[in-house]
Amino acid sequence: MVNSLRRSLVVGLPAAIALRPFAAAAQAPLRIEITEGVIEPMPFAAPGFVPDSAEAADLAARITQVVIDDLTGTGLFREIPSNAHIGRITNFDAPVQFADWKAINAQALITGAAGQRGDRVSVRFRLWDVFAQTQLGEGLQFEGTAQAWRRMGHKVADAVYSRLTGEGGYFDSRVAYIAASGPKSARRKQIAVMDYDGANPVMLTDGNALVLT
Repeated sequence: MVNSLRRSLVVGLPAAIALRPFAAAAQAPLRIEITEGVIEPMPFAAPGFVPDSAEAADLAARITQVVIDDLTGTGLFREIPSNAHIGRITNFDAPVQFADWKAINAQALITGAAGQRGDRVSVRFRLWDVFAQTQLGEGLQFEGTAQAWRRMGHKVADAVYSRLTGEGGYFDSRVAYIAASGPKSARRKQIAVMDYDGANPVMLTDGNALVLT
């Protein structure tokens, strides 16, 4: 499927996460196409990212879920649930058995791995066109602190979204808003920011400053 998707996107902030490409591959023309504003969501499979140790098992599962939630939340993608998977990804570098994923009608396949060493976390992923049996773009690796694990998931989703729509991703974005608390007669307003999906809210003012809305 060719052509790109036109959407209004939120501009993301620069990330304090290291990005490293680790494998080059030929581009393949798997793309979402919108006609007259109606689209059938693209079915994709995202088997759980492979942890490199028992310590990283929970991390890998949480990052996988962030990627899935980001993509399905757009309405452009439909996840094929894990209980429908025929194949299993237990080794990130093992050859992909495309027939297993084609059999469940997955058009795109996301494979990934996650590792944790103390306070440092790394995430790798690859995106595959199942029917063309090719890798879309090069594999990427993100590295950062354990506190940045959600951002790494958002960055994986951004890369997948960009490659499948032709537009920049917006999941690794921060949204500014006014948080109000207290009784109606004495509202306390603070400027805050949060992830695009409402996670990780941070207050930027203490409530004593004047906030006009």
